[in-house]
Amino acid sequence: EVTDRNFILDPRVKGKVTVISSRPMDSDEVYQVFLSILKVHGFAAVPSGEVIKIVPDVNAKQDGIPTASKGSPGRGDEMVTRVVQVDNVAAAQLVPILRPLVPQQGHLAAYPATNVLIISDRANNVERLLTIIQRIDQVSDSEIEVISLQYASAVEVVRVLTSLKRATPGAKGATAAQAGGGQVLVADERTNSILLIGERSERLKYRAVIADLDSPVESSGNTHVVYLRYADAANIASILSSVGQEAA
Repeated sequence: EVTDRNFILDPRVKGKVTVISSRPMDSDEVYQVFLSILKVHGFAAVPSGEVIKIVPDVNAKQDGIPTASKGSPGRGDEMVTRVVQVDNVAAAQLVPILRPLVPQQGHLAAYPATNVLIISDRANNVERLLTIIQRIDQVSDSEIEVISLQYASAVEVVRVLTSLKRATPGAKGATAAQAGGGQVLVADERTNSILLIGERSERLKYRAVIADLDSPVESSGNTHVVYLRYADAANIASILSSVGQEAA
């Protein structure tokens, strides 16, 4: 009655859920919360004419889920299928790179004939994958790439990547490191960019990981991380603690 929709429930859909909101919600917000609840419990909503079928996640991708587009991408935890045109790299190369980012109940495949990717997943994760694909799908014949970061610290990203590849240990605080497979990662603190040197196929994998790491941190808590470029973090923390005590 609240969402003005009719539902058909799979016999496996059982259970009770209580939702408490700190503010009133309109019908659209209620429906988005409903979709999130279904996701948590392993179910999905699949539109079918005048009704919406509630089925297990594993069956949703084989049902008539809507095909999304740039103009109508879907919202939140709605199940959608998206066909993504890849222009500068082979779509098949992206499949093993993006596969870990797609849940088990999702679907990711390449169609080499037209160099497209077919993705079936929740709308918000599909949008996340599109952002990563756009950052990977760039024209680059050079052996050196400069990747600008918007959210993450270039030094921290280089440290994480070289640790994952078991790089040769260097000096503490180093901003350049030799990665596995002959790749070199260099962090430019001034522009918060990463210089990536190496073979094109290997650079493609690194671009995907860097794009995933360079994303805004979603947090509902009261902790905020601030990266410093010039000052020493320990000294700043000591000064701020003193100021806080005086203010108290």
